[in-house]
Amino acid sequence: MRSIPEEILRFLPGAAVHIVAALVGLVPLSAGYSVAKLWSLGGWRLADSPSFKAGCFGFIYANGIFPSVFCDYGNNNFGPLPANEADQQAMLRSTPIIVANHVSYLDVMVLPLALQMPKFMSKAGVRNAPLFGTLGDDLEYIWVDRGSKDARGAALGAIHEHVAGWKDGDRPLLIFPEGTTSNGTSLLEFKQSAFVSGAPVRPVLLKHTGAWNPACTDYLMTDDGQRSLYSDGEWAMNFWAHLLHSCTIFICEPYYPSAEEKANPKLYASNVRAYMLEKQRELELVCRDRRSNPGGLVRDWRRHLRLQRLAAEALEPRSRLRMRLQKRGREGTQSPKAG
Repeated sequence: MRSIPEEILRFLPGAAVHIVAALVGLVPLSAGYSVAKLWSLGGWRLADSPSFKAGCFGFIYANGIFPSVFCDYGNNNFGPLPANEADQQAMLRSTPIIVANHVSYLDVMVLPLALQMPKFMSKAGVRNAPLFGTLGDDLEYIWVDRGSKDARGAALGAIHEHVAGWKDGDRPLLIFPEGTTSNGTSLLEFKQSAFVSGAPVRPVLLKHTGAWNPACTDYLMTDDGQRSLYSDGEWAMNFWAHLLHSCTIFICEPYYPSAEEKANPKLYASNVRAYMLEKQRELELVCRDRRSNPGGLVRDWRRHLRLQRLAAEALEPRSRLRMRLQKRGREGTQSPKAG
């Protein structure tokens, strides 16, 4: 009789706990969804149903997924999301588009709940899938046939239509401008689709902070230091082997494009990426020292950077003067002597 491989035995206890927890989590999710469907008969949207959101939170908590949210309110004012749901919606529904980094499959469960249920753009094929298709219709997903020849044009058209019909307070559209998952340590180059309309965007950054980081789902380092394909099965084994999956979400201030950026989507995308890279360094700082007040950490970091810039600006005139003197000195030594 063949023995069970050691790596399988190692994740079986965690897998058993996760399976039981997922089944338990389906109870509040099913109950919340059922109540929300009845609620929707009165004309209310499923995405705004407190019972549905409570059921979703029950499901991710049962699976050990615990997000914490950190907001930048401007003027060095940092803190958690407002406790009142109406205040949360007023803040998170102030731009037609939200752009976020994309590091794992867990993002599509965590970010909608943290961001008050924005709209998603999804493959049209998902609409025919059991449960997910119905849920996507209920949540007003924007369906795009990515297999068609004009998939990019259809996606751009859907974004333009969303922006044109959007009003302040409506649900925004969540877009991953990288276009795929990255390893979470930086940002891939942004695609321009989220920026072609020239509409304001709200950047959001997510970092997984648990014992196992689900980012970088394509490759896995082997024991001999080589990279091998990180299959879905291996990803599931690592997820099941760890019971807690914490993550931190940093909601940035809205980014309002200049006239030049509106006219140049490539420049707009590049500048938003540069802005998000700065914020990602702040998020890394917060995640490294979770015992401290995150607002104080970021304020101190920004003060440090500001002093560095001021020092560099103060030294710049001296550097230019030194360079001019050095240039004159070189020119003097190189000039021909008078005969």
